[in-house]
Amino acid sequence: MLVNKEMIERVAEELSPFADDVDCFWDTLDGETDVMELVGTLLENITKADSDNDAILLLIEKYHDRGKLIRNRRDKLKSTLKNILVATGQKKIPHALATVSMRKGGQSVRIVNDEEIPSQLCKVVKIPDKTAIKNQLLAGENVDGAILFETPETISIRMK
Repeated sequence: MLVNKEMIERVAEELSPFADDVDCFWDTLDGETDVMELVGTLLENITKADSDNDAILLLIEKYHDRGKLIRNRRDKLKSTLKNILVATGQKKIPHALATVSMRKGGQSVRIVNDEEIPSQLCKVVKIPDKTAIKNQLLAGENVDGAILFETPETISIRMK
């Protein structure tokens, strides 16, 4: 999509005396540059991109759930192999596709009450509170390691 920014800027500058009359300004600018067709195309493409993004998020959720079902099925199949080993009293099954063997379980820790765990055995996560930092900076206080900066302008689109 070709955007002649210089032409739009030039015509907009010529129309600056009419800037307060928004309808007149945009109607005249559109007559000279077809800017409204461009804006319409951009809005349509933004709407399509939003729809595509929503569809992808639904697919991600669908395939995540599908993956969970497949993992559960795999776990049940493995459990059946384990049951066969237990039922036969054997430690391994030699098969043309693979050798299935029983292996000893490892050790794991289960926390039954995390309040009783000594602090030296806990991890501490340090996360800066950006809201509090911003409030202090706005109040004129210095916060080492943080600065206040202006974010770039954004646009708002309210579809009709």
